[in-house]
Amino acid sequence: MNTSFKNHVSKTGHLAQVPAIPLSVCRGPRTLVPSLALSLVLSLAANSVTNVHAEDGTGLIIADALQLFPVDQSDRSPQTPVGHATLRDGEEAAPNLDPVHTAALYYYAKERQIDRVEAEIARLRSLHPGFNPPQDLYLAADEIVPDETTLWDLFAADDFTSIDAEIIRRTAADPGWMPTADFQAKLARKKQRVRMKELADAEDWLGLADLSASIDTATETDVDLIWMQIDALSATGNRDGLAKSLRGVLLRDGANRLSDEHLVVTLQKALRDFPAAEIGKLASVLWPQQSGTYLPAAVALDIARKQVAEFNANKEAAPVPSSAQQLLALEARKTRNPEDLSLLGWHDIKVEQPQSASEWFAIAMEVAPGPQNAKGMYLSLERQKLDREAYEFAETHLSDLSDDPVFLMNVLSSRFGNPGEDAIGEEAVLAYSTAIMETSSPDHAEILGWYAYNSRQFDAAEAWFRQSYSWEASADRLKGLALALLQSGDKRGFAALKQDFTHVYPEIWSEIAVASAPKGGDAASVKTPAKNVRASYVKHFEAKNYPACLREIDRLGSGGLKPSVAVIRGWCEIGLKRFSDARISFERGMAGKGQVRADAVYGAGLALLGSRLTDEADALISAYPVSAERDRELRAEIYYQRARSAFDHQQFDRVLRALDARAELVAEPRDLMQMRAWAYYHSGQSARATAVFKQLNMVIRDTSALAAIGLINNREGR
Repeated sequence: MNTSFKNHVSKTGHLAQVPAIPLSVCRGPRTLVPSLALSLVLSLAANSVTNVHAEDGTGLIIADALQLFPVDQSDRSPQTPVGHATLRDGEEAAPNLDPVHTAALYYYAKERQIDRVEAEIARLRSLHPGFNPPQDLYLAADEIVPDETTLWDLFAADDFTSIDAEIIRRTAADPGWMPTADFQAKLARKKQRVRMKELADAEDWLGLADLSASIDTATETDVDLIWMQIDALSATGNRDGLAKSLRGVLLRDGANRLSDEHLVVTLQKALRDFPAAEIGKLASVLWPQQSGTYLPAAVALDIARKQVAEFNANKEAAPVPSSAQQLLALEARKTRNPEDLSLLGWHDIKVEQPQSASEWFAIAMEVAPGPQNAKGMYLSLERQKLDREAYEFAETHLSDLSDDPVFLMNVLSSRFGNPGEDAIGEEAVLAYSTAIMETSSPDHAEILGWYAYNSRQFDAAEAWFRQSYSWEASADRLKGLALALLQSGDKRGFAALKQDFTHVYPEIWSEIAVASAPKGGDAASVKTPAKNVRASYVKHFEAKNYPACLREIDRLGSGGLKPSVAVIRGWCEIGLKRFSDARISFERGMAGKGQVRADAVYGAGLALLGSRLTDEADALISAYPVSAERDRELRAEIYYQRARSAFDHQQFDRVLRALDARAELVAEPRDLMQMRAWAYYHSGQSARATAVFKQLNMVIRDTSALAAIGLINNREGR
């Protein structure tokens, strides 16, 4: 199994001061290739992509696949797919490497450089365990044109800058020389592979989707490139493109069929976006000899996981097949995998088997205590009518349950209705009051106010009733406030309150007049509402826990649509590189005023640039001015994107105009100086190109710049 295969198997996902979100969040690393004639010129300008939820039934992989891609079973053994030898236990299939990987090996064989051949074979085996050189290595190598030793050495080292410099040097010495077509094609392909890996590592999914668009998954031999394309299409929500890509690779036949291990990984990737039922059908097409009754263990297990997850998430989902439940349960007991334990626990809660659910969650809390497992454990106890055990569990796991303040308030509130009957710990009161302030909950603030009042903590009661009433006015809340003032002896305050609200709530004053004083009793101490308590979603945002931030905002319901909240949502979506969603959130935030509106415009600009919508970003900040510092930052990125696009399209005058405009705003880094130099060169401005190349070489020796200077001097006859 090669290392890249292992890597793919391991992957299964404050308004007062806006944080500095670097523009690198909105784009991947920049790599400028000097020689346009030999470079792979691929645009990174991405189109906006509509996100489609995995639950959506559109864009299925095999909606028509069985008709479009019929499977010929006539030549297939009942045990082994066509083109695949059966391996003995422990034996690993020899990888079928792309020609890009073996190009240097063939060249050394052609040159009869035996030491280098052996070294290259050793290198390939270290990268791709199980690799064996072809028996016709030296015969096939004899067809390769010689005299490219240096280039192939650099090719093996992925040293593209030095390759370009060497090509420039040799072209200057011999204008009639050029690399062989074989070398040029393999160099371009390898550059594409390296660039795709850079974009994947940077999670620049829009750029990767664009760069991989030329890959035909029905014929591509490098499975890593296919997987990177699939990851990009999945991350950008391009469901139709993803379905097409998966059809191409999964429904190959004969000698073009992927190995079983590669098919398994590809199906695992497909499960992220498509229903388990569809993946099961597709698997039965891939392994028809089993008639769908048996699948590779890894596929069957992942399908079972997806079936349970779909059932848990969808109220209308069909029951999970007992075979899938049994398979996942067997795996969970064996491995104690927290995700599997949690899936089974939530499944059993949904099917009203709380005792079984509590067993799964108990194990899950042992191996991976956390908010979701704690919530599941509490609910499984509560639904068994084990109220005391459930509450004691909640008090013991307040920190875990505090992740969901709404859930925590609902868990704790029942105890606050009867002070003295059931003991409440000081930590529970603190957690409850903190959750109230985080969520601005008027109902729970009122509950805590009555708890304080009935336990004769009148100052705290007054404070909580005032807080509750300020969030949402009601007769009961004002009544509680009046009673607290009366019982604390604040007659002046009571009189003023009655004068102000007699006509608003006329019915409550007669009730207040005959109300008896509370008896009190043993109760936990209640403090007045804390100041400057940040909302839970803001705390998650500041901790860069963006998924949790979005979950908390979703729980706010209509409150999440407020401009100030929408802006925080936009920052979280920017942090997750969900630029289309962020744009929508920031546009909602632009309905706010002052700093909220200013932050929303800035965020919308970043979201547009992250989506490569350069002109739209320019139009936005022209219509909605931002601060000078933010304007400079956004425009610098706008000019960079325009220069990059023009360079890719060999429009060198436009490159220079964009770089000149950017240079008026910020200093020019080395990569853009290099772009400028080559733009000068290709537009015939040799003197300016030479000057920039010399400047590049002054601080750090730049071999490509020196080679370019030599090329210019040779062309100018110097």
